[in-house]
Amino acid sequence: MTEKQAEDLVRRLAAAVRSAELYSPAHPLVQRGLDALGAASLDALRASPSVVVGFLGGEIIVDAIRLPGGTATLAGFARGLRERDVEKITFSKGLIRDELRALVDVLADRQSPVPLADRLQHAGIRHIAIGRIVVEEVTDEQAGIAAARRIYGTAVETAETLWQAAKAGDRPDPGAARKIIDGLARLVSQDRTSLMALTALKKYDNYTFTHMVNVAALAMAQARALNVEGTLLREFGFAALMHDIGKVNTPLEVLNKAGKLTAEEFDIMKRHVVDGAHILRRTPEMPALAPIVAFEHHLKQDLSGYPENVGSRTLNLCTMIVSIADVFDALRSNRPYREGLATARIRAIMGEQDSPAFNQPLLKRFVNLMGLFPVGNLVRLNTEEIAVVTAEHPSDPFRPQVKVIMDRDGVRLPEPFLANTWEIDDRGQHARAVVEAVTEEIDGIDPLAFL
Repeated sequence: MTEKQAEDLVRRLAAAVRSAELYSPAHPLVQRGLDALGAASLDALRASPSVVVGFLGGEIIVDAIRLPGGTATLAGFARGLRERDVEKITFSKGLIRDELRALVDVLADRQSPVPLADRLQHAGIRHIAIGRIVVEEVTDEQAGIAAARRIYGTAVETAETLWQAAKAGDRPDPGAARKIIDGLARLVSQDRTSLMALTALKKYDNYTFTHMVNVAALAMAQARALNVEGTLLREFGFAALMHDIGKVNTPLEVLNKAGKLTAEEFDIMKRHVVDGAHILRRTPEMPALAPIVAFEHHLKQDLSGYPENVGSRTLNLCTMIVSIADVFDALRSNRPYREGLATARIRAIMGEQDSPAFNQPLLKRFVNLMGLFPVGNLVRLNTEEIAVVTAEHPSDPFRPQVKVIMDRDGVRLPEPFLANTWEIDDRGQHARAVVEAVTEEIDGIDPLAFL
């Protein structure tokens, strides 16, 4: 994008909002303003899957372009948005005129008490997002669950942009993917516990995009445990993030089917590995590892998976790591048609003695990495209390440290407290022990808030 395109987009947006503030929706000036904004938006999105307009201090920045000091009108427009907690507006490919009209109407209405982002969401807008700018990098001083949550949230938003670009027939932006991987790589190195806790959240409202980020995080954690680092660690994460991109061509009724797929439906599903490899191979600046992993990740160790008839080959190490992360995250995640499984149950399924699906030494290392009761998971104690796992015991996976948050009657404690389940009381017994993982969500409980 050129500086002229960037400035034109912001000017057209400011003019459209100003017209909507002064005239009725059907007024010719309002309609011409929307047409001009639509043309500027399409022009800006021509070479990129998304464009971010940021308002920082007294400056306006469009992607990486800092606009020169403009008129008082633009300065006032930016100041007005910042006063309403709008620090950025993101436009994504697929944008239509009705979405621009909704954005302009929302920005022009200063009387509504409902937050701007909520009003935009309620209008069903998918290709425009407004909000605050978040920090994508983490330093030693920032490390912690709050910083990790910000990075994770930004990663999921960016994953959606990559997915939508591929679905629209465009090439996913390697630069955007690289930002995700850089943030996750820092967390893997500096605060793996917080990152692993975030991947354990059981949500399915945006499963596709959280799954992309979770698999990338889990694969990078495995790779880092194998002493993979630097550029290669990021390439592993890149390939893991994009492993399922071929599913943009898979019909939703097949992707989300609750029951067993028919033979015809399974044939359709199997095409995503080839589609993904093709999408990634024709994307400039895409690491060579990415299409390989997209193609191989359902092959299994004995090549009995798919695609069929691939000849004799040895699976890439990254493929074997991604396959483990992919299945683990899919089994533990809640979906509209089933509840996620507990870690112990997943371990049993993935570790079947005769299973040809996974490299067994890598699977054992992964199980040890995750632990029996991962940090951030809800558990039930032998006292019938509910707790959040806050730390693993260094040698006994059955006895983690927990924070007790609910009593035996299911009442939330006003002051949750830490308990070490490995400690022995005066009678020589363990006062508390973990009985089982709690797989269902509990209303009003965010486990990460207790870490």
